Amino acid sequence: MEKIIIAQLSVKENKIEHFMEVAQEMVEKSKNEKGCLVYRLLNEINKPNEFVVYEKYINEKAIDFHNSSDHFKDFIKSVPGFLLTEPQIDIYESSIKR
Repeated sequence: MEKIIIAQLSVKENKIEHFMEVAQEMVEKSKNEKGCLVYRLLNEINKPNEFVVYEKYINEKAIDFHNSSDHFKDFIKSVPGFLLTEPQIDIYESSIKR
């Protein structure tokens, strides 16, 4: 069953540029992973430091693969220094069968 992850990130205003560099690399590498259907970094309108990462995978194994990748581990190590608060991460299952 498809899995969807939505992560909300509040970035320190003086860290936005550096966050974007790290996040863009993460997005590029993640969206090319086998099992990744969608991987997008979105910026909230009128709030330059509020971001959403929208991820969609074919199944739980694809998430496990992503979470064990070097680029994910590097991102997780670096991102706490950019954030104002803990990220809010929600995981969903798609109820639509293909």
